[in-house]
Amino acid sequence: MDRTPLEPPPIVVALVGPPKVGKTILMKNLIRNYTRQKLNNIVGPVTVVAGKNKRFTFIECNNDINSMIDVAKVADLVLLMIDASFGFEMETFEFLNICQVHGFPRIMGVLTHMDLIANSKQLKKTKKRLKHRFWTEIYQGAKLFY
Repeated sequence: MDRTPLEPPPIVVALVGPPKVGKTILMKNLIRNYTRQKLNNIVGPVTVVAGKNKRFTFIECNNDINSMIDVAKVADLVLLMIDASFGFEMETFEFLNICQVHGFPRIMGVLTHMDLIANSKQLKKTKKRLKHRFWTEIYQGAKLFY
């Protein structure tokens, strides 16, 4: 007997990063992009219907080890938020180590707070440095959005 469901399960997208990096803002904008409705406060995971057979569940990860372990086990795609004005933080490396142990989901990096870097030459250097560090941690050619 075939017990596969008619609809596939939603793709779990986790937003991970240190505090004050813009996880909530990105999540609100992603939800608004798919639903064209504004969501003021987010409590828990949010599932969005993106097409006839496509659903996304957005999860915002807290900055503690237990949440990171749960997200690393469940997530299909991780949006790793990185503050460009500060660089990588220890929580980011802890999450990547947890991911290596529990099965690596697809990871995409997102650089935020690039407007705080005033000099364009410094901004270019920072992008290059963070991109190469991101590639050494994940794999060569991993997607990093600016």
